[in-house]
Amino acid sequence: MNRLFLTLITFCLFSFAENAKPNVIFILADDMGFGGIHANGTKYLETPHLDNLVAGGMNFTKGISNYPTCKPSRAAIISGLYGSRTHVFRVSNKHKGSEELIRWKVPECLELKAETFNLGRAMKNAGYATASYGKWHVSNQNKSESHPMAFGFDDAIVSSGAHYKFTAIPPVDCPDDVSSTEFFTDKAIEFMDKSVKEEKSFFLFLPFFLVHGPMDCRADYIAHFKEKLKDIPQEKKDGKELHVIAAMTKLLDDCVGKLNNKVKELGIEDNTLIIFTSDNGSYHANLNGGLREKKGQVYEGGMRVPYIFKWPSKIKAGSVSNERICGLDILPTLCELSKSEAPKLDGVSLLPLLSGITQELDPRNIFCFYPKYARFNKKTKTWGDSWRNVIYSGDYKLIDFSEYDRVELFDLHNDEKETKDISPVQPEKAQELKKTLALWLKDTKAPKLTPNKGFSLK
Repeated sequence: MNRLFLTLITFCLFSFAENAKPNVIFILADDMGFGGIHANGTKYLETPHLDNLVAGGMNFTKGISNYPTCKPSRAAIISGLYGSRTHVFRVSNKHKGSEELIRWKVPECLELKAETFNLGRAMKNAGYATASYGKWHVSNQNKSESHPMAFGFDDAIVSSGAHYKFTAIPPVDCPDDVSSTEFFTDKAIEFMDKSVKEEKSFFLFLPFFLVHGPMDCRADYIAHFKEKLKDIPQEKKDGKELHVIAAMTKLLDDCVGKLNNKVKELGIEDNTLIIFTSDNGSYHANLNGGLREKKGQVYEGGMRVPYIFKWPSKIKAGSVSNERICGLDILPTLCELSKSEAPKLDGVSLLPLLSGITQELDPRNIFCFYPKYARFNKKTKTWGDSWRNVIYSGDYKLIDFSEYDRVELFDLHNDEKETKDISPVQPEKAQELKKTLALWLKDTKAPKLTPNKGFSLK
């Protein structure tokens, strides 16, 4: 079957009357790696509600974020565009003040522009009531012209800085012992109640701050997991104890449960799509499903994240997909679902997969443009984090280390944990993928490698 035929079938199966468009709840966790839920293999975590989403929907085992850090991955999700197009491709500028140690001019990272086609505008244009509650991070939410409400959301509150006693824009009155995730869950429930009462299909974007630092949660949850995990070997660094993250994960799961219970209470379960994913891998090595490295790194530990889609009337319960999807695919999926007209986007609609019409997406490459520098080592005169561009092509993954003119090539089918760089034994494949990567950079008008005239490693 060709792609057009699949699209036509999908359109028929997912066609609804204007007043019966499916509701969408999109939950975006923060810093939750692939192993961040019990159902994905980390058995000591307690995530019964997320596990129920897995049992009742489709779970993707090879889904990736588009970046291993928050801001650029969120921008890709919200816009459906690669960071090389939007110029949102890193979080911070840790290279500032050390530019002379870098071979190339480091391109400036911008904010996502409100006029960019995005999740909020797409769903609002399709006639949905829209709301966003949680972490935004892709533009300056302090300014009205770059707050989520400028991106098409009817209602939006942004929080930052902490789980408890958090700041919010606009300001909110929240008890000190209530986390932002709990507070926004209650706001989401109010929004759902209002939308259903008004017989309005709704789109809820919930970019929760859990399980990002700071390490903070309910005392009883922390005590419970401290005892439960006392004998589990773990990496402990910068105060990021595993038992506290487990407690934070349980709190997030509680909120997912409240949302799902409300959907059932309102009688809208069969007409509501729930999406759950994360912006990037975990900062804790124990929670990345045994994959290499963690947040901030383009190895699978930093890139692989959970993806769960539940829609009882349309998605087969307990289904599993091994397709490599990414954050870019969320917006095209919602545009097809809501019949929202969209410009050309970089992702693809997942509806054929979700509906069971097909088991595979058309072959494609997935890319990452990541001009980030951090952790300069004065002894070795090298950067721990340097400019990296990535291409996924079938089961192959190439990482191009631009600063050092070298590549690493992995066969993810046979070496999911990226233990062996096969570029020395498959130089032709490495060269082929590097050329494909270069063509993509040109096509997306990514900032070029421009020599830094002040470069010196004295």
